[in-house]
Amino acid sequence: MSDRAPYICELVPEVEFRRVTGITGTLKPAGGGDPADNYLCLAHAAGRSAPLGLQWDLEDAEKIVRQQERGYAERSSYLLPSELGKGFASPAAGSPRPNYVIAMFRCGDERPWLSIDFAPVVRGRDAVQDMFAFMRIAQKRFGQIHKCEPRPS
Repeated sequence: MSDRAPYICELVPEVEFRRVTGITGTLKPAGGGDPADNYLCLAHAAGRSAPLGLQWDLEDAEKIVRQQERGYAERSSYLLPSELGKGFASPAAGSPRPNYVIAMFRCGDERPWLSIDFAPVVRGRDAVQDMFAFMRIAQKRFGQIHKCEPRPS
């Protein structure tokens, strides 16, 4: 998966998102929060539920990841590769964005958490590997934007 502009919700490469999900048409990201502290973004598409959600925060990373782990305990989930920090990916999150990945990592002195949830992948794709790849790119972009070096928590 390649990391190149333009990005949706600042962190997900649009070309790769469209290739992975098969989504066509206009995507309209709408986000909010304090860009220095937290962010929530949904990318809306005409005639359907938002196919991409992204959220990050600098507070309560351990608590949020633990809560999500408990919430997904009954579903299929996969631990993140260690270089991405602590977290998991689940290809069974539910509709309309069944692919959910969350990570807690370090970036400079901060310990953010970041989650991405998105529409079903096209036939033949490995959703779990796609979630890992999106998280890897999103953490790198996060570091570029916040001028810090992402590393495992």
